[in-house]
Amino acid sequence: MPSMDDDERPPFQRVAWDDVSPRRRRVTTERLVLLVGVCGLLAAFLYDVFVARIYLVGEWEVAPVEWGVLLALVGLAAYGVVPALRRPAAVRRLWGRIRSDRRLLAALGTLGGVVTVGLVGGPVLGSPTVDFLYAYQPPLGVTAKVYGASCYGEIVQGSGITRYCQGSLYYPFGTNTRGQPLDYLVIRGARPAAFVLVFTAAFVVPLAAAVGVAAGLRGGRLDDLLMTYVDVQLSLPALFAYFLGYMYVGPSLLLLLVTFGLLSWGGLARVVRSEVLQRREAGHVRVARSLGASDRYLAVHHILPNVTNTLVPAVFHLFAILVLVEAGVAFLGLSDAELHSWGTTIAEGLTTSPMAPHDVWWISTVPALALTATVVACKVAGDGLRDALDPKRGDRQ
Repeated sequence: MPSMDDDERPPFQRVAWDDVSPRRRRVTTERLVLLVGVCGLLAAFLYDVFVARIYLVGEWEVAPVEWGVLLALVGLAAYGVVPALRRPAAVRRLWGRIRSDRRLLAALGTLGGVVTVGLVGGPVLGSPTVDFLYAYQPPLGVTAKVYGASCYGEIVQGSGITRYCQGSLYYPFGTNTRGQPLDYLVIRGARPAAFVLVFTAAFVVPLAAAVGVAAGLRGGRLDDLLMTYVDVQLSLPALFAYFLGYMYVGPSLLLLLVTFGLLSWGGLARVVRSEVLQRREAGHVRVARSLGASDRYLAVHHILPNVTNTLVPAVFHLFAILVLVEAGVAFLGLSDAELHSWGTTIAEGLTTSPMAPHDVWWISTVPALALTATVVACKVAGDGLRDALDPKRGDRQ
């Protein structure tokens, strides 16, 4: 029987005596949702390949990389949404902590907006139209010189090719070299960033956490084997591997996600392993183990809640790095131009002719601000969630 002091302990230090059992349920709600989702996706994929193309939204045809992202969403629904629905009290407590931190709330809102706009906005709006007649239109409230292009807003002064054009509400963020609206390009540019966030959250983070927990809990030869593989993986630059694949496959977001997904989780796994080594000898963990608790029980109930202080900021730091990597690769011109990544648009604003880059500063500045906001949101969300998920934190405030 548990002692009377158990009620005063944080949840992760309480031994759930009724749950400590070597017997496991083979059919759980999470597994059932995952199985149904994977089977549905597989049926849709086979129909798309052998029968007819599938259109999800409007004329949105599902590309290979999007099948991977849809699979990632199924995994997040099974092991993210379903557990949350089964623990409404814990979700309400976490939401209360998030709501009390305005910076965290704004950061999570920004990331949620990027993911939502990236997944839905692009297919709904379609590709931005090309209209060279209205190239280099300044943003709303800005007056700039335009060369050889029409002015959609009011002409403030000058004539011919030296006219000064005032920005209009029709193009609130201005236009680029081809007359494409910057607001459309920012929305389209959120798509690769959203794919990176979803793909990393669904595949990379669970893989790194599983390897780190397994190595730390089991130790011995398994620990040596896994850490040796991590050392080898960390010695191989993911960017170099992507360049090799680029030579044979060409520009591909799927190639970028797979390359960096497979080669970027080693550092995160080492962080988790280090934390597990410190926690596995704690008193409550040893008690649970002596009663026959499985490694999975120990990991879920006693280890992972204890390592959130380190794991969560590291995960969001990885998000920020991979979003920057995707934009950097696009900036170098090594990604699919049809994706309209923020990096592609930033590079385009620096190579304008006959305009100097500082004359059309908005072309690079607008997507750069969107990229910066996303990276900063990752950093702030990581630090804020670390505090919100801390099991030792009380809710008295």
